[in-house]
Amino acid sequence: EFRRVLFRSSERSIYLPKYTNKNLIASSIITGIALLGSVFLTIITLLAGHPKTAFIVALSLILGTVSLYLLLKIITLALYNTKAHRPLDTITRSLGALTLMTLLYPLCFGVKFFAAGWVAFGLVTAWAVLTLIYECVFYLKYWQWVYAVSLVVWLVCLILIVTGQIFEPLFIIAIILGILSYWWNKAQPKLLWLSCLAETLLIWTWLLGLIQLIR
Repeated sequence: EFRRVLFRSSERSIYLPKYTNKNLIASSIITGIALLGSVFLTIITLLAGHPKTAFIVALSLILGTVSLYLLLKIITLALYNTKAHRPLDTITRSLGALTLMTLLYPLCFGVKFFAAGWVAFGLVTAWAVLTLIYECVFYLKYWQWVYAVSLVVWLVCLILIVTGQIFEPLFIIAIILGILSYWWNKAQPKLLWLSCLAETLLIWTWLLGLIQLIR
């Protein structure tokens, strides 16, 4: 189903899965559907009529980052088995971090203003910037440690947001989908298409949760 490609580094070797064309085509189609659906749901959320300017700004950031991330991911999947994969994948992963950051913004300052939300905003923004720098410099090295730190930061941010009584059951489902997407992508390369599907449902479920929250 896949082979592993070896990248040499100064400290250790990095192994990357090389997927079959069938797997990549299915993943690209799913990601394309994710792009169209995410843009549609974000626009619907914007038109839901939340009066705060901060919420409109947060949703606009989601629209921009999610669109750019998914579009570049489609290109990366199309060129995955070529030499252009590594630089494209680095940029895509960095945009993925920014996307996760902006998804949390409406809960930090868009729905209502509260101190814990701004603390979460600072933490998740610092995490995204540092992760972006890490991706550009180290790529996949030491990723287990970065994942552990990321998980802690996100748990702290979610706890801070919950203290402001801003939460929906759909957000829990979205978080579970995100964990499954990461697991399938890392541990089960044959299920790349399923990882992309879980990521799609993650974004859609999160946006539906925002719609429910502001009603």
